[in-house]
Parts: sequence; C-alpha cells; structure tokens
Amino acid sequence: MCSAATPLKRFRILEEMLETRLRWPSEHPAVSLALDIFGPAGIGDSVRAAAKRVGLSQRRFIQVFTAQVGLTPKLFCRVLRFQRAREVVDQTATPNWAQVALVCGYYDQSHLIHDFLEFSDLSPTDYIGLRSNRLLRNHVPLIG
Repeated sequence: MCSAATPLKRFRILEEMLETRLRWPSEHPAVSLALDIFGPAGIGDSVRAAAKRVGLSQRRFIQVFTAQVGLTPKLFCRVLRFQRAREVVDQTATPNWAQVALVCGYYDQSHLIHDFLEFSDLSPTDYIGLRSNRLLRNHVPLIG
C-alpha cells in the first residue's frame, strides 16, 4: 500500500485484501450437521455416532471439527454441558446437584463437579456462594 502512487490505488489494494479475507473457506458441512446433532446443551449423540452420521471417520471428523471450531468435539460438548449446568443452577436458590447433573446430561454428579473445578476453578458450592458477584454470563469471579 505504501508504494501505491495515489490514495485511490491504496484503497483498491486495501479493498482487494479485505475481499480476499472474506473468501475464507466456509464451514464444513459436517461441522454444521454435528452442531445440530450435539444440540445446544451438548447432550446429543456421542462423537463416534456424530462422525458416523456425517459420513466421516471418527478421526477425520475430530480433525475437521477441531479446525473449524477450535475445540475437539468432546471438549466442545463438555463446555456446552457446563454452560447449561450453570444456567440451571442460576435459576434456583439451593440446587439439587444430582438432579442438575442428570438434567444437563452428565454421567453422574462427580463428572459435573469435575467440570466445575476444571472450567471455573470453583467447586459447585463455592460457585453458589459467588454467583451474585458475577457481572457477565460467562464470567466467574476470582477468589483468594
């Protein structure tokens, strides 16, 4: 751009560069279908079943999904389940953790607790104590 003789030529160079960036490959059809299969709470089919339904090997499906989404399908579904669990918990004063785990698609309560610790660095009980301090939907305040 710096070597362009006129402002018009500079704008044309910039415009071409921006148009090129807009032509990035679109979302792989397998990813769109997988997002529907997993559902908004990440409790749809397993990764193996999703790969089979989209017509890819499990290994290739994981590669394509990870490249497009930035997370493996399994981790993506865990994050969705955790977000859903937080939404459910935020709607009640004293949640029944076993019920929350069941409603949100966790195998059991210990898996729910594990995700709370991994994703927020808080136990579910600590999370309840701090939920009034949160400013934004996906933010959890730091303690200590």
